[in-house]
Amino acid sequence: MEANETKKRRSTKKRSTKSTAKKPVHRTKKQQGDVVFALDIGTRTVVGILAVKADNGYKILDMETVEHDKRSMTDGQIEDIEAVAQVIKTVKAALEKRNFIKLSHVCIAAAGRALRTMRSSTVSDVSDKRSLTADDLRSAELDAVREAEEKFSEGQQRNGFYCVGHSVIGLSLDGYKVQKPEGHRGEKLQTEIIACFLPAYVVESLCAAVDIAGLDVSGLTLEPIAAMNIVVPPELRLINIALCDIGAGTSDVAASRDGSIVAYGMATIAGDEITEELMKKLLVDFNTAEKIKTSTLPETEYTDILLQTHTISNKEIAELLKPSTQDLADTICEEILKANDAAPQVVFLVGGGSKLAGLTEYVAKGLGMDTTRVIMGRKELMRGITSPKNMEIGTEHATPLGIAITASEGVKYDFTTISLNGRKVRTLDTNRLTVFELTALAGMKPDSLMGRSGKALSFTIDGQRTLLRGTPMTPAEISVNGKPASLNTAVRKGDEVTIIPAQHGEDAAAYLSDYLDTSSLYMAEISFCGDNKTIGKYILVNNQPVTADREIENGSTITTFDCSTLGELCRMEEILPEYVLLNGSAASPETALNDGDEVTMKREEAVQPAPAATPAAEATEPAVISDSDDDVLHVIFNGEPAKFPIIDKRREPIFLDLLAAFSENPTALLQHATTTTINGRIARLGEVIHDGDEIIIE
Repeated sequence: MEANETKKRRSTKKRSTKSTAKKPVHRTKKQQGDVVFALDIGTRTVVGILAVKADNGYKILDMETVEHDKRSMTDGQIEDIEAVAQVIKTVKAALEKRNFIKLSHVCIAAAGRALRTMRSSTVSDVSDKRSLTADDLRSAELDAVREAEEKFSEGQQRNGFYCVGHSVIGLSLDGYKVQKPEGHRGEKLQTEIIACFLPAYVVESLCAAVDIAGLDVSGLTLEPIAAMNIVVPPELRLINIALCDIGAGTSDVAASRDGSIVAYGMATIAGDEITEELMKKLLVDFNTAEKIKTSTLPETEYTDILLQTHTISNKEIAELLKPSTQDLADTICEEILKANDAAPQVVFLVGGGSKLAGLTEYVAKGLGMDTTRVIMGRKELMRGITSPKNMEIGTEHATPLGIAITASEGVKYDFTTISLNGRKVRTLDTNRLTVFELTALAGMKPDSLMGRSGKALSFTIDGQRTLLRGTPMTPAEISVNGKPASLNTAVRKGDEVTIIPAQHGEDAAAYLSDYLDTSSLYMAEISFCGDNKTIGKYILVNNQPVTADREIENGSTITTFDCSTLGELCRMEEILPEYVLLNGSAASPETALNDGDEVTMKREEAVQPAPAATPAAEATEPAVISDSDDDVLHVIFNGEPAKFPIIDKRREPIFLDLLAAFSENPTALLQHATTTTINGRIARLGEVIHDGDEIIIE
């Protein structure tokens, strides 16, 4: 029993010892530091590379390749940002785990079916420099890039494209070409570059996927630039070389000669078109067709969509793909000739699509070149790199390795990320960016920054001009990192800019009722001596009558019209009220006129009428009552001299008196007359008749 107790105590002691053992210490991941993390975000795969600069070139530390689960990219452009971000996360996590490192920033490259290029040349005054430095050359480069951006934006929507890369074509110092001006002295430095532009959504989608994966974009370049940097380094660019990087979504072309990269091009026929051709011919899905296409085995077994199993040899695959391979070769040749203007001396084909059987021969034939001058890229052609022995590097790795080298060389296209109203804006880091330039890159309209005062309103009422001013604008409020700023404030990477847009002033506005009584406005139609007349109380706006309150438009001419009584009508027509009848009866001048009223002329009882006369046609001679010059006026009537009797010497005779002398029915006379003038002017009934007047009634 004691033995059992002893065993129990020993057992207990042993368990106690285990429970108090020290836990393993977790090491903290090292920071990224000088380690370059490069991502090639391709249509079929995402390749991540870790590299460092070594004495004799570049050392590749690790590489990870992950295929997309679905077709989340097309022709080098992201369709599903979230799906691509998850693949990037997978690549990042694998590299971090194996290398015990915390990756925070990454260099990427862009491609796309809408590549545009622009050449630009600038001249910098370097007379104050003791000798040119690398910084001077870099500054001149960026000036040329900015010039290219401005030239390009003249014909494009400014916020529709990003400049994603550039190459220096040539440098001249005081008119002489210089391969390396660093250390030289001179007056004028001329820098010629070729800049590449892609649609903003292509770049933004790449950066968005990287952001979601928890990484900052420290550098962006163009895929053919990256591939050229590793396959055709500067020391080989005196030779006219064309490089074509054939990926899954795009075939990217670059050409060099005379020491520089002189052209870029991009076509959307690439590896995916070959895969799709296999899908149609073998009746398989895309992934199965891709496996068949990339298989290195002599024979490949596959199952089609009808669930039938087949075996196909490499020779049979090559035979099936001949037409599509020829089409791809034709496209590559066309793009090379467009970029280079002629067949180059050498063509390098890199990328996964370059492995297609017979492609190099088809391209050589299409360009009229010796087949030995068109070759597929391989590790030996990727100069200046070392890698672990167990790392397989092939032609498909030219672009990701090129991205890493481009970043290490410091010639990457560095983007500055600045927050504007919570939105990330990416732009070329020139160290001279202002708030105003940032707003232009973000597509913010100038009037939202400057504002404008409200428009003035000018109009005339009854001959008096009135001018109303609009209200003043409220200027934009600008802050950088929470501190007040202006449009000229410089901004740098990581800054947070907040802009409360300017508020436009309100335009001046007014209504008729602000100046006139519109409550009693009305219009009516009456008959006056057989003619229709519009009477009433209304307003004329630009000679158009209105009877309701309305907004006044700028430049309007406004007059009031008030003719609502018989007396006002007679004054308007220059007739004495006693000469008219209202609806057949005499009426006082104060009598209000209504719609449908009829106003006619009445005979002057004191006038002795001439013998019965017919209307105008028979009124050719006036009656002569007295031959005394004191009792008559001498007038010209219808072209003939006539004497017009003065009936009432207490007042001057008027045209109505003349009508009454000529006709028993003056109203009928006027209704039948087509022309009624005095001295060539239209006659008015109340118009005074003078000696010598010429009167026509026809």
